[in-house]
Amino acid sequence: MSFIPENIIDEVRLASDVVDVISDYVNLRKKGVNYFGICPFHTEKTGSFSVNAEKQIFHCFGCGAGGNVFTFIMREEGVLFPEAVRLLAKRAGIEIPEPDENDNTSLQEREALYYACELAADLFHAQIFTESGKPALDYLYKREFSDEAIKAFDVGYAADSWDILLKHAEAKHMRPEIFEMAGLLNKKDSGGYYDRFRHRVMFPIRNLAGKVIAFGGRKLVTDDTVPKYVNSPETPIYHKSNVLYGLFQARESIREFGEVIFVEGYTDVIRPAVAGIKNIVATSGTALTDLQARLVNRYTEKVILLYDNDLAGAKATMRGADILVAQGIEVKIAELAEGEDPDSFVQKNGIEALRSKLQAAVPLLDYKTRSLGKTGVDQKESIQSLVGTLSRIQNGIERQEKVREYAERMKINEEVLWEEVRRLRKVQRTRKNYDSKNLQVDIQLRGSATSSFALRSRPVEEELVRIMLIYPRSVPYIFSFMELTDFYNDDYRTIAALMHQLYEHNVRVDAEELVHYFNEPEIANFVSRIVHQEKNAAGLAPDFYRWAADCLANLQRIMLDTKLIEIQSQIRDCEKSGGDATDLRERYHVLQTQKVRIKAENFLPSKNEEK
Repeated sequence: MSFIPENIIDEVRLASDVVDVISDYVNLRKKGVNYFGICPFHTEKTGSFSVNAEKQIFHCFGCGAGGNVFTFIMREEGVLFPEAVRLLAKRAGIEIPEPDENDNTSLQEREALYYACELAADLFHAQIFTESGKPALDYLYKREFSDEAIKAFDVGYAADSWDILLKHAEAKHMRPEIFEMAGLLNKKDSGGYYDRFRHRVMFPIRNLAGKVIAFGGRKLVTDDTVPKYVNSPETPIYHKSNVLYGLFQARESIREFGEVIFVEGYTDVIRPAVAGIKNIVATSGTALTDLQARLVNRYTEKVILLYDNDLAGAKATMRGADILVAQGIEVKIAELAEGEDPDSFVQKNGIEALRSKLQAAVPLLDYKTRSLGKTGVDQKESIQSLVGTLSRIQNGIERQEKVREYAERMKINEEVLWEEVRRLRKVQRTRKNYDSKNLQVDIQLRGSATSSFALRSRPVEEELVRIMLIYPRSVPYIFSFMELTDFYNDDYRTIAALMHQLYEHNVRVDAEELVHYFNEPEIANFVSRIVHQEKNAAGLAPDFYRWAADCLANLQRIMLDTKLIEIQSQIRDCEKSGGDATDLRERYHVLQTQKVRIKAENFLPSKNEEK
């Protein structure tokens, strides 16, 4: 069905920030109030493609293309409007129901769920400032939360009653079944309904469109048999694995500061945010998920984890950190004293003290190595944790440098550490859920890929693909250093994706039959040519490890050359504008040092691994 109701379209539009969406396709840089990049719709070098966050539009001064977020997806993906809405809805975690042509029940139902949550949020917020809400207000005032903080996040109070929300729903002529479906009422065994949240401080949870979709309720009684928190269950509009508390309010600050702070609880967000640290979100007491990591990666590639510093909290933090690393996010850890949380810390010490803690945050790998050698710490477990992080680093250059650096720090043989990292990466790959019936791979290229890099890397990528076609055994070895996104040439990436998935599914295909896997004539011709050249070649070197190692080293040099040229340009721009280029020069020096250290020998496996 192509028809999508206007209310759903509006919801998708609100949840799809034009800068966030276009950043998935174009490398944007802020200049003044707008963002600029290379236009994806025509060939250019000047960067005349402009995106306006305030107006939620884009325009290219070169080719004249322009429009809103839907227009961009239609042009970029080559789809019609309904499909563009669906693609963006999927990206934002918004379900578009598919009712029968003559049935709009499920559409009305979904809208009713949003309305029920808004009604509940309004009721809870109004109640906190009434006489019945005095226990909740006193609790918050005692913890030094101001009216400003309460109103900024619409904190409320669920009365000590079994049916106040139920009666409110009936007064609004709403069916109680809708409130039950929204997780606001529970059904009695004997029939009828009762309020799910009772005598609790209420924290509404909003989606990226700003709509209330769920609640967290904090108890006000001291009875230990009563759960401290009661949270909304999963509903048609709320999936906790794809939601971060406070992200709706924090989006602009995250983009402005270029990083986000992760905390655990609702008040850990509210107190710092009201005091001035607004780029802060919470997992709301649940373990960090892949979906949440991908969600925050739309806004930034830098995360500071600021969780409770007890043993259980530390382990949960490490698990979440590795999930972020796997998404290409730079992770730092900010430490608080045991038993302290961001809310209580700011209450006791002030917001500037928290800023100091955040500024002192240490890189994840440094944090993990600190535990080595400490009394009572399991050394084997600590090293395994370190290997877990190293194996999840997506950038091949960075992974290589980190393995070398931390092997030296820990006084571990570098090759031994490499073996562990490669072994774990292989295990991780086997856990991925590949669709063996569909060998199409959806890849989003990094925006930093330049035409210069693409031109220089093309022959190297061709050699790596050639090696995989001739020696299928080389596939796991090559992919221990690379990701599919490291292939910038579309054709070579398509071939590499096929070889990778055939290997993962343990599918053996005769070399000459590989051409049948490709519909594009150009790719089929290339594969056929390589296979036939190999058949007719005399004395092709059987040592594909040395061949591949030379290619991998060369590719990394080209990558670094491209980055060095880009940083040189940034240094010049910074100096012209009178800015401080110290950090850029330091980064330039680090990359120069890395380039000098790149050798083919660094990529060669041990003799045992070759077997």
